[in-house]
Amino acid sequence: MRYEHTQRSYLLHWIVVPLFLVTVVGMFSGGSTLWAWVLVTAFAVAFAWLVVTFSMLTVIVDGDQIRVYFGRGWPRKTVSKREVTSVRPVRNQWWYGLGIRFIPKGTLWNVWGLGGVELRLESGRVFRIGTDDVDGLTAAIAL
Repeated sequence: MRYEHTQRSYLLHWIVVPLFLVTVVGMFSGGSTLWAWVLVTAFAVAFAWLVVTFSMLTVIVDGDQIRVYFGRGWPRKTVSKREVTSVRPVRNQWWYGLGIRFIPKGTLWNVWGLGGVELRLESGRVFRIGTDDVDGLTAAIAL
């Protein structure tokens, strides 16, 4: 059985687009120098990359592999099902945040919300995957 799910978050769009617009308006109204324009352009490109990358999280469970990646494929992580000693649904703490985060005993990859699936690995480490399909992901990994 193959499981594939992509979760999207539009939170970054609501933060980045207004910041960018305020910056551009400020540039036009301030008679800015070439260096200011270069800096704003670099800032805009960096934030566009962040928005595209960290607003989507895809999880694929196929055979013995659990693949998780942001955006269009990077950053990514692959875990073998053989490494997983237990899987359980969890509710993440709000202060764990979004993106790739260090949490007690492991890491969390999350784009939105508090739902997740926790994988305990043979190494003793924890890998949590944030998802809006907790039951589906838990069942796909548990098989």
